[in-house]
Amino acid sequence: MESFPTKKLLARLKQLHECEEALALSDRDAPDASAGIEFKQDAAWIAAYRDIKQVLATREHVPRRSERP
Repeated sequence: MESFPTKKLLARLKQLHECEEALALSDRDAPDASAGIEFKQDAAWIAAYRDIKQVLATREHVPRRSERP
């Protein structure tokens, strides 16, 4: 994952943020096994989020245009 470009990591982080909180809070009866990570309470989501954040913490921060002087 450390070899991935920052843009790809940020895209993956955005996908993780779009996951639902939990199956209990969802309008579905069961998770879709073929869909991958669907809920933020899944151990896979927690591990993926932690790993991405760790890698991003080592990257240089470039301010957005609105943050620049």
